[in-house]
Amino acid sequence: MIVSPQQVRLLRGADEADAPVEWRHADGEWAVAVELSDDRRIDEHASDAFEALCRAREGLETDGWLIGLVGAQVDVWPSGMARDQGGGLTAYRHGPQGVIGVVDTFTPADPTTAVTVAAQRAAAAQAGLV
Repeated sequence: MIVSPQQVRLLRGADEADAPVEWRHADGEWAVAVELSDDRRIDEHASDAFEALCRAREGLETDGWLIGLVGAQVDVWPSGMARDQGGGLTAYRHGPQGVIGVVDTFTPADPTTAVTVAAQRAAAAQAGLV
């Protein structure tokens, strides 16, 4: 089980940085927060952790950052049931033939494998997951 908070790598062009990411559930919603080295904090809320992560990632993307998490990879997207019953903490890894595995959304990953939220949503839509 992946525990919050944890350190992850961020990537912006050739620049990399470490940043703590935290996820929590309170008062019926999920929140994901990322602390940047310039003392900014991105703190986003949604009905599930995956969507809150997507919103936090969009905040990072405005400054050109991608986050090194499995949940930010192009071939990862949660099912409705994973969102409703599991809070979006797990998602499916999909391939050309369909689902090929289940992953933890907040597992650290090489940030070079991360994509923008828009690219990930487009891939999920093409795979029929959205």
